[in-house]
Amino acid sequence: MTWEEIKNLTPSNGAIKDLKELLIMTNFTDEVLEKFFTFRQNVTKGDKLGWTGEMSDIGWAGSGCDPTYKKATIGAAEKEWDMGDWSIPLEWCYEELEGTIAEYCLKTGTEIGDLTSTEYMDYIVLPALDLAIKRMMWRFTWFGDKSAASITDAGSITDGVDVSLFKTCDGFFKQLFAICAANASQRVTIAANAEATSALQRSKIREAGVALGIFDNLFDNADSRISSMDGAGVFCTKSLADALVRDLKREYKLILTWEQVFKGLDVTEYDGHLIYRVSIWDRFIEKYQNNGTKLNLPHRAVFGTPNQLFVGSPANKIISDMDIWFEKKDRKNYIYSTGKLATLVGEDNLFQLAY
Repeated sequence: MTWEEIKNLTPSNGAIKDLKELLIMTNFTDEVLEKFFTFRQNVTKGDKLGWTGEMSDIGWAGSGCDPTYKKATIGAAEKEWDMGDWSIPLEWCYEELEGTIAEYCLKTGTEIGDLTSTEYMDYIVLPALDLAIKRMMWRFTWFGDKSAASITDAGSITDGVDVSLFKTCDGFFKQLFAICAANASQRVTIAANAEATSALQRSKIREAGVALGIFDNLFDNADSRISSMDGAGVFCTKSLADALVRDLKREYKLILTWEQVFKGLDVTEYDGHLIYRVSIWDRFIEKYQNNGTKLNLPHRAVFGTPNQLFVGSPANKIISDMDIWFEKKDRKNYIYSTGKLATLVGEDNLFQLAY
């Protein structure tokens, strides 16, 4: 809830008598961030993420004395962490609350400017901040792009949106798209994404058989190891998941049963695979990758496992502690947090995408 929205909640309108009665606006955010990636702590810029693969074929015909010894190879690869910085610098002044429903919670006398330990801070600011930080991490890890640019500047970010919101690190989507660009067999093309308007993008994905075809191709073309990996599933936009639901009901009279993992993420099963409906992706694409006529790849799916999606930080936790204080000199309230973050996709061939 913004300051402008708080100002509209005046005591005299009779709608709300107490800050405790305010309902936090619905936020489709992840309550357990690490369901979507594997966190690596104490990582610094330039460190390597390495892993070993399978041994080459062994076992030859023949036996007996004095065998001929041969060499076997074991595949290995590594990628380098490229840390980026993020920060949250915020400020508040008590005067912005005067004349609003929040005025009653202000302290009195000389301490009036200090919002710390007030109901406004406890019931409005801190819960909203918690959700905003989770959205921030979703934005960094999936939609991050160190070279982000607005649509006017030949980028994909909605004009008017601050591109620095995305420049901390290159997120999973950017890295996965690059993998598919290098190996076209790891991509299932969604024709509806190329339509000229957002209305057509929505209608074409809902046509009979389209979503079923996308998911079937996704599974048929994927590396056979993916489906057997721990935590493997398809993480997809709500638009694509809903189109699958329509298709299955229309073609086979099959109704998928969804279970809510947390707000904004539901899970079901199709063809022996877990399907995760990630509505926050739809919201981000609508808000951040919209040229006013159409959306940038509104329908997306990632078939893989969070065990191969890595997030690293030099700290021992992904979200840093917050400094919250009242500055007596300028009579303002401040909140500050900062940290470093990077993402890495593990083995390139253990992902199959549709977009």
